[in-house]
Amino acid sequence: MPSQDRMNMDKSDRVLYDKLAEEPLLRGTTRKEQFLLAMATGFVHNRRIELGPKEGLFLLKDLHSDEEALLSAVALSLSEDASVVADRSVVLKTAEEFAHAGLQLLLSQIESTEFGTFDKHFEKDLLERLSQA
Repeated sequence: MPSQDRMNMDKSDRVLYDKLAEEPLLRGTTRKEQFLLAMATGFVHNRRIELGPKEGLFLLKDLHSDEEALLSAVALSLSEDASVVADRSVVLKTAEEFAHAGLQLLLSQIESTEFGTFDKHFEKDLLERLSQA
């Protein structure tokens, strides 16, 4: 079986990523950046959803070492066995599932706020989480 060369999304998420890109706070961001935000959102809310039919989102070669470490840390948080980070397929699948759920959560948050106020809510939430760390 050939190794995975790209990060995948659920095929139905294409339209959701397009909607996310329309949000003023996220205009000009790459699919990789959107994916990482969605993954972090899913992780923070402890929500993962298995992908249905998959479609490529961005190439793995575009991940920086700190982003690779983030994906590994997310997978490691779910296991008591540190060797999980050696299984790249598990690391990628975990990230994809958190991103799939997180994308839906992000869009729900965006749609439930008044136009132009999502960035204020996002900033407040981020600052609160950082002060708790």
